[in-house]
Amino acid sequence: MTDATPLASSLAAAPRRAGPSRATPALARSLLLASLLIGATALAQPQGLPELELERLTLNPNGQGSLVLGTGELLNRGGYRFSFTGHYQHDPLALYRDGEKVGSLVKGRMTGHLAAAYGLFNWLELSAQVPVLLTQSGDDLTQFGLEQPSTGPGLGTPYLGVRFGLLSEEDEKPVDLSVGAQVGLPVGSAAAIAKDASPRIIPSVMVGRRFGSLRAGLDAGLSVRSSQVLVEDGNIQDEVGTELRLGGVLATTGEGLRGEVNVLGTVPFSRSGAALEVLAGGRLPLSSKLEAYALAGVATGDAPGTPTFRALLGVAYGHTPPRCVAGGKHTPEQCPELDDDNDGVKNSDDTCQGQSGRVDAQGCPVKDSDGDGVMDPDDKCPTVPGLAQFQGCPDTDKDGIEDAADKCPTVPGLAQFQGCPDTDKDGIEDAADACPTEPGIAELKGCPAKDTDGDTLPDHRDNCPTEPGPVDNQGCPVKDKQIVAIQKDRIEIKDKVYFDSDKATIQRRSFKLLDQVAKVILSHPELEKVWIEGHADERGSSDYNTDLSQRRAESVRDYLVKKGVAPQRLEARGMGRSMPVAPNTTEKGRAANRRVEFLTTPREGTQP
Repeated sequence: MTDATPLASSLAAAPRRAGPSRATPALARSLLLASLLIGATALAQPQGLPELELERLTLNPNGQGSLVLGTGELLNRGGYRFSFTGHYQHDPLALYRDGEKVGSLVKGRMTGHLAAAYGLFNWLELSAQVPVLLTQSGDDLTQFGLEQPSTGPGLGTPYLGVRFGLLSEEDEKPVDLSVGAQVGLPVGSAAAIAKDASPRIIPSVMVGRRFGSLRAGLDAGLSVRSSQVLVEDGNIQDEVGTELRLGGVLATTGEGLRGEVNVLGTVPFSRSGAALEVLAGGRLPLSSKLEAYALAGVATGDAPGTPTFRALLGVAYGHTPPRCVAGGKHTPEQCPELDDDNDGVKNSDDTCQGQSGRVDAQGCPVKDSDGDGVMDPDDKCPTVPGLAQFQGCPDTDKDGIEDAADKCPTVPGLAQFQGCPDTDKDGIEDAADACPTEPGIAELKGCPAKDTDGDTLPDHRDNCPTEPGPVDNQGCPVKDKQIVAIQKDRIEIKDKVYFDSDKATIQRRSFKLLDQVAKVILSHPELEKVWIEGHADERGSSDYNTDLSQRRAESVRDYLVKKGVAPQRLEARGMGRSMPVAPNTTEKGRAANRRVEFLTTPREGTQP
């Protein structure tokens, strides 16, 4: 706030905050001149606003200890923090005359602050913060020769910062101590009173210490900025320029809700006024990396940019890794590159944390815990006696296959069956062998083939297993001509299953064929399941052919069920045109592709 002067020439720069208690000679002359020339005031032409950054508050980008003050703490190497803060100020720039307030050039100001900090090393931190003026409002004071500032939005003064850590409590030092500097770039909006005429430099010294669940910190520095005349009357000038910045904070610590109280003050080296401000608030973690915070407070003083009330609300996202130094407070997992037990093996490779061991034993002492003659560093099973050939792991059944790889660790077996036995030595392991004590064949799940009717065709390939017949008639009497043959993985049909065109209706000429298929399935219980596949040629869309082939396969299944085959032994599958057996370029090839197949082993690549 400042006292109004009636002439535009007396307000060549932005007015400053001043109350009736501050009566400098320049101010007295200005007030006297105002009373003599009050009539001329209304006729004065408004002057352009000076290049002046009204905002006095800068944030603490790393958020350590305090949201607005440095406490000596730096982000550890690889640590980062990003924040967005909404900031409201009330009456940061008011105008007084004769001790009475005549209006506020800036009455309300809303700013958004983007801030970021990154720990390049444990002792070096870089930061940036960018304020963006969202909106501001004020009274029309053009009658006093003052131009209205822009209402926003506009860019404020961006700051780039660097901090150097000198001492750290994490290194068992008595305090956290750092020095640093921020540089404000003169690239903001002059029309919004958000730009200095030249760079602003803020060097500071920051110190802090924990006291149980509390943390105290001090931040002292200078705000070095170009001088700016605020009130000019003859040879007497008031101005804004370099000032001393002092701040202190007391904050709670811990992992839950935290509180803090900040006291900030400035002492000018020029004719600018002093300021004192108190900000209190809290911080609430929302997750391991996200927190919300709020601050509010009041201020007093006549320095420009000192609001009567200030409030901040924001969120921050960040991560602070532990300080990886010898003897520091961290777990071995947090600092994998260190060697906390000083045995020459870094934490990430040390399997015996806290015990000094040997490099060739991954940091563990050399011993033989299970007494099997294999030293623990070389023993894959250090708590169970084992064999040297298996690096100390056991082979309980002594079949030459270590227990970890043996599916049947208590019964001697064969390597081809992962240690499980084949008692009858028929090439089928006992677990899958229906006749584990009799040599058999895979088609009968390890059981031996039989020829009940003595016609030299084994029962599992014989369409008439209880009636003798020639082999070329599939073991059935000659009078019953066979058009179905049992093969290793299918029931082969020597004719086609015919359907009405574009339908799933089975033609009568195929009934004899399907009757034989049903008879074969019923007389061979070892055929536990039969997959009925319907196939189509390439004419028509893929979806249509798949649907038609599925319906045809289901029709065949339904026919066989009516002939007495249990439904659970049959599964219908529509394969569409995906598996042709002949080119689709001729009618003969297309006819061959329109077919039904009966598989006794599921097709490779499909679910059984």
